[in-house]
Amino acid sequence: MSQPLRSPSQVRIVAVCFHMPPAEFIARLQVIALRQSQHLHGVVVSNNPVHSLASPCSDIQVIPGSNAHLDFSGYFEGLERLGAVRPDAPMTNVLFVNDSLIIKHAAGCILRRVLSLSPLLEQLAVPAIGGKLDAYRSICLHNPWSGHTGYVSSYCFLLNARGLPQMRALPHDAVTDGVLTTSPLASTEWGMGMPPALRETIRAHLLYAGSPYLWQSGKVDDAMLALKKACCVYFESRLSGAIGCEGVVVPINAGRRSQTDIFVRETFARAARTLRGAR
Repeated sequence: MSQPLRSPSQVRIVAVCFHMPPAEFIARLQVIALRQSQHLHGVVVSNNPVHSLASPCSDIQVIPGSNAHLDFSGYFEGLERLGAVRPDAPMTNVLFVNDSLIIKHAAGCILRRVLSLSPLLEQLAVPAIGGKLDAYRSICLHNPWSGHTGYVSSYCFLLNARGLPQMRALPHDAVTDGVLTTSPLASTEWGMGMPPALRETIRAHLLYAGSPYLWQSGKVDDAMLALKKACCVYFESRLSGAIGCEGVVVPINAGRRSQTDIFVRETFARAARTLRGAR
């Protein structure tokens, strides 16, 4: 006798898009999740006012975002809405993802590996974050809060229920660390409470002329955009650091085999995008 088909397991999601219309973004994510026998439900925050807020999926609500801190303000706003929509729902893992997963990465490979961590993270009795672990490679060579030599990339990661308080605490942490000030990135007021090595790393990537670590696009001359990007770099490290202090970091690229697989797929994805752009 044939085995009855199992219903896909449910995964809560908070997603943020700017470049992609929400409907297309949701559809692409659901296709990847269903290949894992998982179904996404939750909130998508659209930071682009040009795009329609229509959702192709009744289980995913689309809301407008402030874009105050790019992807991270979307994560904060989406997480708040997720709790408001179903306040009585049991606390479970939440997947956080932005549309750079689709635009800049090997989306199927990365999302599949992150989703595969969901059963483990549900069982961990401490705060946990799962995702792609990237190394600190310039100036600040370890996380100032956890001491780890890497951080989890924020374009696609999973938090268990015990890790959500650390996510919700990030805006308060940013105020304490002097990150949400309106002072320019170059001022002494910006990041006054932040560990100096991380503050200077951020400035070297966004501000300092002649720095070999400037982003590929070069120095960010738009002062407000530079502040937003600086906040996101801070939030990314602060979250990994907070979870690492009190709980565990679970990488999708922990072993040589997984590292090689991800590297090869990311390389092919970049090459494919380059070829499409050349046509």
